[in-house]
Amino acid sequence: MSTGNQHMSCTGYDVPFHVLQQLAVRAGIEVVGVTTADVFHDVVPQLQRYYAEGRQTGFEHPYSQQRVDPVANLPSAKSIVAIAVPYRIEETMRLRRPKGLRGSVSMYAFGHDYHRVLKKKLQSLVLLLTEYVGREIDYQMGVDTSPLVDRAVAVRAGLGWIGKNGMLITKAYGSWVFLGSLLTDLLIEPQSTVEQLDSCGTCTLCITACPTGALVDPYILDGQRCISYLTQSKGIIPEEYREPIGKRLWGCDVCQNVCPKNNVTLLGSDSSFAPVADLSFPELLHILSLSRRAFMREFGHTATAWRGYYVWRRNAIMALGNLRAKEAIWQLVPFLTDPREEIRAMTAWALSRIAPEIVREIVAKAYSMESDPYVKSEMQWACDDHTSL
Repeated sequence: MSTGNQHMSCTGYDVPFHVLQQLAVRAGIEVVGVTTADVFHDVVPQLQRYYAEGRQTGFEHPYSQQRVDPVANLPSAKSIVAIAVPYRIEETMRLRRPKGLRGSVSMYAFGHDYHRVLKKKLQSLVLLLTEYVGREIDYQMGVDTSPLVDRAVAVRAGLGWIGKNGMLITKAYGSWVFLGSLLTDLLIEPQSTVEQLDSCGTCTLCITACPTGALVDPYILDGQRCISYLTQSKGIIPEEYREPIGKRLWGCDVCQNVCPKNNVTLLGSDSSFAPVADLSFPELLHILSLSRRAFMREFGHTATAWRGYYVWRRNAIMALGNLRAKEAIWQLVPFLTDPREEIRAMTAWALSRIAPEIVREIVAKAYSMESDPYVKSEMQWACDDHTSL
């Protein structure tokens, strides 16, 4: 096999693009592109506005040079390899919602944690590149972990374009893809992998369909109003968002489901993303019955476990309230005295929607013992006819 220097003398690059494509296929990567390690100057104004307007969720990196400059992350960087791996597979399309009191989970979290899956693919690609050039390479992998803006990297590498919902849209798989990146000291031939795609045109389906109005303008997302963020956030969910969240336990697919660009027939093939009905549409009462250890045993391999069990418990209680599930009353009542404020608050709210006439006295008693002012306000409804409390 030739060395990196010999490749360089023939093509001007350590790795020609067609070779990268072949190696990517061997690593189980469907879509790959390359861009240079130049600064993302065009992203700077967008990021500055995003942070200045306070639309950040806290999940992303703070603003710094690392967000726009690859070399600030890896001083030896010459190229960025961007990958997209589709997660909508045949088994996903066959999945049906089982009967019963069940919540829902965003499609991206149906199977195994994509962070682990994509990192394994990127690591395989690193080994193949190392073998090809005949030397150890300097690199840095990113799967939602790099300070660089993943979607900006993907666009510049030619993987797709950004829709009005802020999602990267690929020609072959729509927006049903996971993104990853590989900063490397290799000089790899830059080349787009897809032809220029159509824009959204006049379509605003995603904007009008968003349950919380989080898409405040085309391409502008208020992350703090996004249901995907809200279901992953900790603490008490603001009341204005509880009903729109519905029975969602984790994430939201509305802006992707309504997008015409997602009417694609090509599916992925990685069985790592195969769904399991009881994990994709979890039984709400079962969620409430789980211990933290049991939750991790059942859900720990998915992308939904990283925020911990109590976020799920809170969301399950909220879903039961939205479903007005009377069969859940007596399983909910004990949570009025839960150690966590968000659990007590959400339980009081859920019971007010399910059967206020049945549990009024119970909630009023909890109110009389409650010390947290915000939680007391959530229980206040039970004291309307109990002025002595």
